[in-house]
Formats: sequence, structure tokens, C-alpha cells
Amino acid sequence: MALFGNFNGMGPEGAQEPEPRTALGRFWQIYTRHSLGLLGAGILCAAAALVYIVSLFLGVTSHGLIFVLVGCPVGGAVAMPEIVGVADTVFRAIRGEAGFWWMKYKTAWKRNLKQSAIFGFFAGLLFGFQCFMLVHSQGAGILMFILMLLGICVSTAVAAWTVAQIALMELPTGRMLLNALVLSTRHPLKTAGVVVITVAYWLLHVVTYPFSLLFYVLFNFWFQMLICLMMLWRPLDEAFDITEKIDELNAKKRAGEKAAEEAADEPKEME
Repeated sequence: MALFGNFNGMGPEGAQEPEPRTALGRFWQIYTRHSLGLLGAGILCAAAALVYIVSLFLGVTSHGLIFVLVGCPVGGAVAMPEIVGVADTVFRAIRGEAGFWWMKYKTAWKRNLKQSAIFGFFAGLLFGFQCFMLVHSQGAGILMFILMLLGICVSTAVAAWTVAQIALMELPTGRMLLNALVLSTRHPLKTAGVVVITVAYWLLHVVTYPFSLLFYVLFNFWFQMLICLMMLWRPLDEAFDITEKIDELNAKKRAGEKAAEEAADEPKEME
């Protein structure tokens, strides 16, 4: 089976298969059935994140905080709608939704644009400042270094749960942040796993630069988010009854389409 050649499951139909028992098997099943959507959303996100990456790189290498304070918020606002778009695509893949991903991606992107851009502005500023201070904390002592690293981990946990909520539901941002804190404490092992995977994944990109550029082009955001959101999906579904609400919306949609078809057929029957 080709790693980038199987685009099954992306059309309007597709045979459902039983879920594998192992997490690795489930990951491979999702990827092979939704390759086009995952790769497409990931590439768009990778391109949008370049503003943020360049700003943070210039700030750290030149010791210029101005690059972080100006470029990271702007870069975060530009990249976050695409990050949420990847999360939306991943969740649809996890739920096994059929359909052409680009149409659904555009709809979700427009729906979440304002909220995700605002969240990205402040999240970009916070993460950029935290990373800048962590790199320049060599003389601050081991305790301060640990506290800064802990702050990044907490921010990563809250951001992961918040991005997932923006992709799945419509709530005020403040409520989502509060939910993220509650969910982080309610599911500490899953939260810790997501934080470790996320931090290690992007740290690996930094440590192996410039060799990681090819890996970034191919796997960018979708690879890490698919692993993490597979871990967060069930807690989110249980907390907010997402599957039940989606089934209700789909049932209403089908009922509306059926009523429209019946209304369109009535004149023909009268004739």
C-alpha cells in the first residue's frame, strides 16, 4: 500500500470497515481512508504557519523581542484558522464522514474564522513570548527554567482542548478556555500524553533543522494532530454528546430533504 497513494473514502460514498483493535491500526485506517483531506488541510496549515515560524525564528536568533511581540500575534491569527481546519478535518476522518473534504473544509473555515483568528492572536503572542523567555533563561536558574517549561506545557494542554472545541462546537471563547481547564484536570493522563507528543514533535523539528524541513512539508500539522485528537475525541464526545447532536442534525437534514422532494413531486401527481 502506497504511503501517499491511497485516497479512498474521500468521495460521496465508501464502504465502512470495522475499527481495528489497536491504536496504530486505527491510525492507519483513518489515514488511508482520508489521505487527501489530511494532506490537503496539513499543507494549507503549513503554509499559513510560516509567518509565525519566521517571526519566532528571527526573534530567538537575533534576540529581538520585537519580532515576537509583533510577528507572533499576527502569525498566530493567520495560522489558527488553518489549524482549526486541520482539527475539523481530523475529527471528520475519525467519525468516518464521507464527502469531498474541500467543500466541508471551506464551510468550517468560514464558520470558525473570527473566533479562531482572535484565539490565534493571543495564543501566538503567549507561546511566542514563552518560547523566547525559555531560550533566554540560561542564567535564571534551574527552578525558573522548570517553571517556564511547566508554563508551556499548561498552555499547550489548554490550547489543544480549545482548538478541538472550536472545531466541534459554537461556544464563547471564555467558556471554551474554562472547559479546557476542567477537561485537562478530569483527563490528566490523556492531557499529559497530548502535551508530551506535541512538545516532543515540534522540538524534534527544531533539533533536526534543516533536515526536518522535508518532514515538515510532508507531515506538518496533520500527523501530530491526528494522534492527539484520536486521544481527545472520546472524552469530548462523552462530555458534550457530539455524536448524538450530529446524528440529530443529520436526521433533521434528511427529513427536510425528503419533505422538499415530496413537495416537488406533488404538482406532478395532481397533473
